[in-house]
Amino acid sequence: MVGLSAVLDPAPQQPVGPTLLARSQGGDRVALEQLLARNANRVFRWAVLLGLSAADAEDAAQEILATAARRIATCEAEAALSSWLFQITRRVVSNVRRGAWFRRMFKPKTGSEHAAAFESPTAADAEMELAVRRCFQKLNPMHAEVLLLGEVEGYTRPEMARMLGIAEGTVASRVRLAKDAFKKRWDDTLAEVEGGGA
Repeated sequence: MVGLSAVLDPAPQQPVGPTLLARSQGGDRVALEQLLARNANRVFRWAVLLGLSAADAEDAAQEILATAARRIATCEAEAALSSWLFQITRRVVSNVRRGAWFRRMFKPKTGSEHAAAFESPTAADAEMELAVRRCFQKLNPMHAEVLLLGEVEGYTRPEMARMLGIAEGTVASRVRLAKDAFKKRWDDTLAEVEGGGA
């Protein structure tokens, strides 16, 4: 299987300072803005790889961060921050997809699908990213979630189980099925790209 992390080369997660979350929960607006800014790109990337167009993902990311700002007091600990943000992201993305299901039947507006979710230094890298995104969009959402968390973001199975609220054995099963599904779609997606298809 193509290594998704190698293809997409996401930026490494930036560690959150030991008091940033606590300061945010204590009402420090500057700390809250810093906390949200550090996670904005990751939230956008999650939304894109969970099936939203770049334009919808931008809107969703704003909603996710606004929700996080309102509910910051409910995040239990710095170690739980990623899981907490991912749960918000899943809910918002699910709502967007339910509310706009008919738009997914058509291509995004011209150019909107080409907004990069990752830093892509060359045109070839950008094309590869779009091919991966097309492939992700064809996956069952449960499969896209585990590939996103495990292959792109690098979370361990126990971390993924915690973030998704499922057993580790279920994570392992979904990862296996997701990799198989991705593999089956990857060649077709590359063929579409090389052939100039959608």
